[in-house]
Amino acid sequence: MQNLKNSFPEKSEKELKQIYHAFFKNFYDFIIESLKGITITQKQIDTRIEFEGIEILEKYLAQEKNIMALCGHLFNWEWLKGLVVHVPQNDIKAVYSVPSSKLVQEIISKSREKFGGEIIPMHEAKQLINSVPQNGNSIFLMVADQSPYKMAIRYDLQFLNQTTPVFQGFDKIARRNNLAVVYIDIIRKGRGQFLYKIIDIQPDNEKFFENEIIHKFFNLLEKSIHKQPSNYMWTHRRWKYKKGIDY
Repeated sequence: MQNLKNSFPEKSEKELKQIYHAFFKNFYDFIIESLKGITITQKQIDTRIEFEGIEILEKYLAQEKNIMALCGHLFNWEWLKGLVVHVPQNDIKAVYSVPSSKLVQEIISKSREKFGGEIIPMHEAKQLINSVPQNGNSIFLMVADQSPYKMAIRYDLQFLNQTTPVFQGFDKIARRNNLAVVYIDIIRKGRGQFLYKIIDIQPDNEKFFENEIIHKFFNLLEKSIHKQPSNYMWTHRRWKYKKGIDY
């Protein structure tokens, strides 16, 4: 509730409570959807998800440019695995934070890789992406609104009316490898029904300048949250570190 108050100071107490209750309904649905994701078939998931903007991926394949696809903690990011069979690229890798539990890691691997994609630990992402041939056949998917550890904070920006520490890694990797960058907006159409909208992120000039991708990603994510505020992971302690106090 405090996250909501800080993010939407213009909203009334009644409006915030409506978002609060709608969020928990979506959150519980997300848990069930994630569990179902372990056994769901491609045929079943295709009746529940649809995609817009596949032609953007086709464009970059034709240009032989690999792609970094960025999304936020919008429900349901887990079902993005259903995208794999619908894109023209053959090599789809999702970057993830390795959980401490081996059992949880095995469940995540089984669920996220079942349609042909591959998951790679965050600490291995830089080296792997740097080594992949630039031929347009690879997509690297990242949930990019994670909160960095206190000692790793090097950059922050304004996001949802708050100074927000952010990772810079995806910006550096994309620029170093001259990757195309897209944002995936996740729109809840109903219970267990989602639209994944692929949006092209273009540099203001010929190439992205430092941290430009970060700012454009968070700007798009903020717009997504304002459209469907109850569809974001508000229980995440996104703003636990305060500038001037913790870093």
